[in-house]
Amino acid sequence: MLHDPLADCFSNIKNAEHAGKRYVVIRPASKLIGICLRILQANGYIGEFEFIDDGRTGKFRLELLGRINKCGVIKPRHAVKVTRFEFMEKRYLPSVSFGLLIVSTPKGVMTHSEAKRRNLGGRLLAFAY
Repeated sequence: MLHDPLADCFSNIKNAEHAGKRYVVIRPASKLIGICLRILQANGYIGEFEFIDDGRTGKFRLELLGRINKCGVIKPRHAVKVTRFEFMEKRYLPSVSFGLLIVSTPKGVMTHSEAKRRNLGGRLLAFAY
């Protein structure tokens, strides 16, 4: 029984990275997982990924590049103002400007640096470095 598919996705990615795998299959698929994977891909943490329709919920097959040291979801999903991003960076990332926080804002899901640039707050979803 799945309670948090996003948490399962990030733990599967982390475990496959540590095992030295080249590919990993993530299921079930969802729009939120797809958006988070797109953000990781745009920042160079993972390679290409594709959606595979299996007649149920679907799944993602993604290429691992070996660039993720640690990734995971943030629970509980804290509401964060723009002025508090630095505090959350210190809390979840090993150093300043190293890694990223994924934030759900009213303008969509984005990284914390993009949310700071747009002057948006939101809820923290995940981190990766």
